[in-house]
Order: sequence, then structure tokens, then C-alpha cells
Amino acid sequence: MTDKLPWLGLRSIPGVGLVLMQRLIQRYGGPAAVFQAAFRDLVAIKGISPAIAQAILGFRDWDKLEAQLARLTACGAEMVTQDDPRFPARLKEIPYPPPFLFIKGTLEAGHLAVAMVGTRGASYYGLKACRRLAGALAARGVTVVSGLARGIDTAAHQGALEMGGRTLAVLGCGLDVIYPPENRKLYQEIPEHGALVSEFPLGAPPEARNFPIRNRIISGLAAGVVVVEAGTTSGTAITVRYALDQGREVFAVPGPIDSPTSTGPHRLIQEGAKLVQDVEDILQELPGAVKGPGPLFSPAAPVSRVVEAPSADRPAPEDPLLSRLGSEPMQLEELVRISRLPAQDVMTRLTLLELQGLVKELPGKCYVLGG
Repeated sequence: MTDKLPWLGLRSIPGVGLVLMQRLIQRYGGPAAVFQAAFRDLVAIKGISPAIAQAILGFRDWDKLEAQLARLTACGAEMVTQDDPRFPARLKEIPYPPPFLFIKGTLEAGHLAVAMVGTRGASYYGLKACRRLAGALAARGVTVVSGLARGIDTAAHQGALEMGGRTLAVLGCGLDVIYPPENRKLYQEIPEHGALVSEFPLGAPPEARNFPIRNRIISGLAAGVVVVEAGTTSGTAITVRYALDQGREVFAVPGPIDSPTSTGPHRLIQEGAKLVQDVEDILQELPGAVKGPGPLFSPAAPVSRVVEAPSADRPAPEDPLLSRLGSEPMQLEELVRISRLPAQDVMTRLTLLELQGLVKELPGKCYVLGG
């Protein structure tokens, strides 16, 4: 058995979310020791039910996991776990860090990275501004992080590559799935100048639920997040929430006042994000050794409604959504109605709760308690 199999095995156990897995690794020093633990010791750990303990001790699907690793090697990729020195240090520090990453390309420890995010339906102005800024960052030795989506993400990767720089593309699907298909050329080029990164197994399709989960890694890899064209309610808004929870700097590129894609950046600027006109506006906040985050938004700003990330020891049992969920599926629209929270806040909360293993999403945007 390779040392990577226990990581895959523990993550595949039903009911073992990211928080619980992290707790088990901290308790036993690594995933391999968890499978050798005594039943009575496992059930004494907070969050481990007798059923979960039995599933861990009775796990036998090692052959399937070995086949998964073989497929990974065959497609020129590998798995990097938290105990690997190549695993990004910044990513370890975020709430709900992935226990491992699947990568195709190279991760370089210590590289200063900046994420660039925005709308898929970008304007010519937005694409041009993003490409120029990404190129300028790459020319200064900064790694550009984005999500390989249409629009702003594509421009960010292209700008970095045009200047011969490094870029990381964080996927919302398996490494062997090219999405969107029109970015095939970028998909092929990026591993030579950075890496494709995913926490989803090979073959995982680009389901909508994957992208909010993916977004926490985009911001987690970076020292700061630059928003170029976005609405006020979008996947970009989720990335900004993660960035704030993670203590990252947030920047925004202003746009035409009559453009709907300017509303997101302009709102962020009103709430305290750094206005970006050129690359120096970014680099001034992120000199060589990255400074501490410091206060970015005033306490009274609307962005302070961001859902605070619960710690591993306190998985937010007081979250208002948990008290409304049970074993019967409940639709997203119903949760929005009865919680009286904005739809975007509900989606973000559900994503965070699902990462902890407390909530499970079913087909049709329905949710039940996890475990």
C-alpha cells in the first residue's frame, strides 16, 4: 500500500467531511494510523458515530484506490498530500483545507500568487484590463491563479502565459475533464508553465455544486484576490467571501458606470477594497514577503455579513440552516424563504456546511442533514 492510499481511503468514507478528516489526522498523526485505531477510541472522538467508526475499520476498497492512482499517473498527473513539502503552505491555513490536491504540472513553494476572478460574460474592456494586469503580475514573478472558466478566468491565464509567467488553474472537475471545451489549448499549455489543480477525482464532471467549493482554493492559494467585472451576486462574490474569511487582500478594477458587470467591483470599492488602476496598486499591498492581512473593510460595511468560517473544533451547530434541515429533503428555495437570508448567503452557508460533512446535497438542489 502506498502512503497516499490512506488519504484517499479516509476521504472516501461516508460521513467523513473535511473538518472530521482533519480532526482524525491531528489525533492520530496521519490517515494510515486511523485505519489501525481501536473502535472504542474512534467513537470517543467528537463527530465519529459508531457507523462511521465501523466504516473506517471495515474499509476494504484499496484496489479501487490503487486503480485511481494508476489512472492519475497515466494521464501525467499526481496526488500531493498535506504532508508533502510541495503542498502550498497558505492553503493549509484556510478553513476547510483540502487534505490533498490532484495536480498536473508543478507547484512551487514560496511563490507569491495573486488570484484574478470575474464574470464569464466579460466585456472587451474587462478582458483587456484583466489580460494586461495578469501579464504585468507575471512579468514581476507573481503566479496568477484563476479557474479556467470562460471570460475573465481565461484572460487571466492568457495574460500570464503571454509574458512567459506562471499560472495555476483550479478546476471544478476532474483533471481529465476539459471544461469549458474551448479552453483545450490553455488546458494543454498551463501544466508547462504552472499547474492544473483539483481536489475532485478523475472523471468528476463540472457540476454546479463543485464551483463554490473550488473557489475557496483559488483564494486560498493566493495572497490577494483581484476582481475584474462581476455582478453583486455571482460565483465571484463567493470567492470574495472566502478571501475575507481567509484573511486575503481584496482588490477591484473599476469599470464603466453604465455596465452591469461593474456593479460587483464598484460595490467592493465602496466597502473598502483597493481600487486597481495598474499593477503597482496590487504590488504595493503585497511586497516580497506578504504582510499580514490587516483590516480591509469597516465593521459597518455590508460585506461584514460574510459567513464566518467555523473552526474544526466548533463546526457551527448554531447555524440557522441546520435547525431547519432534517432527513427529509428541502429545496434551496424553501431554505431561502424560511431562513429569510439572501439566496447567495444561503448557498455559501450550505457549501461550508457540506464541506464539514454536516449537510448533503441531493439532486434537484435539495438538501438534508449529513452524517
